[in-house]
Amino acid sequence: MKNLIILITFLLGSTTIYAQKLNFESVEDFYQFMDYNAQPKQLVSAHRGGPYPEYPENCIPTFKHLVKNIYAPVIELDVEMSKDSVMFLMHDNALGRTTTGEGSVRDYTWKELQKIRLKDDDGNLTKYKFDRFDKVLKWTSKGYAVLTVDVKKGVPFEMIVDAIRKAKVEKYAAVITYNWEDAKLVHKLAPELMISVTIMNNQHWEEAKASGIPFDRMIAFTGVRLCDKALLDTLHEKGIFCINATFHTSDKVKDEKQRAKEYQEAWDLGVDIIATDLPIEAENSKK
Repeated sequence: MKNLIILITFLLGSTTIYAQKLNFESVEDFYQFMDYNAQPKQLVSAHRGGPYPEYPENCIPTFKHLVKNIYAPVIELDVEMSKDSVMFLMHDNALGRTTTGEGSVRDYTWKELQKIRLKDDDGNLTKYKFDRFDKVLKWTSKGYAVLTVDVKKGVPFEMIVDAIRKAKVEKYAAVITYNWEDAKLVHKLAPELMISVTIMNNQHWEEAKASGIPFDRMIAFTGVRLCDKALLDTLHEKGIFCINATFHTSDKVKDEKQRAKEYQEAWDLGVDIIATDLPIEAENSKK
């Protein structure tokens, strides 16, 4: 099995630039990479792709910026759909916050959306435009990162699964779900796919066990606050990686040392993946 991460570093002055690939030969390699008992690790998940100044959220150039600065990143992205059913990267269902456009995303055809430019999180105009989902999957197929795909309401899971299979990136992509009905649907459509499921307490864990989804297909989202360590231990015993989100908590801390301390506390508790708006800072907090 060749699932080693190939890491090349280039020193440019005082800056280290990372260029890495996840060399998975099959989806089974992905299962093992995400198996706590086989290979525990601490990963950073870039919420909405890891936007930074001049790099807008949900955008391939932003992803490329991220993989130069993070070792083996997880990239969380959002998939919306145009009026003519083209899937592309976008979080909001309205255009105003992150783009030069106005109104509802689904009032525009893909051709019309191409006239719109993206803004960064500070509201500054960038040169970038919307990226199609299939283009992102093609980039992912080279092994630059693991994708977790957040499917916006109304976008059929069938279309998402078909796109992932067509691009042959089952070994690099997981689908995010927020309830067991959707999780079971995705598993029925594509039993080989990894699925992010919500397990924040013991009741959720009982629902997980009753779902029929194999544990080696699950990534557990444990919430936007640190959960009880006993739950992490229970999930780890079954090999399930655990995600905790810090974008409402530690990411808001202005003091860099305190923020890094809180990230480290999450690692020390047993969190496997920190989902964050500050992925580079979280990566740099590792001991």
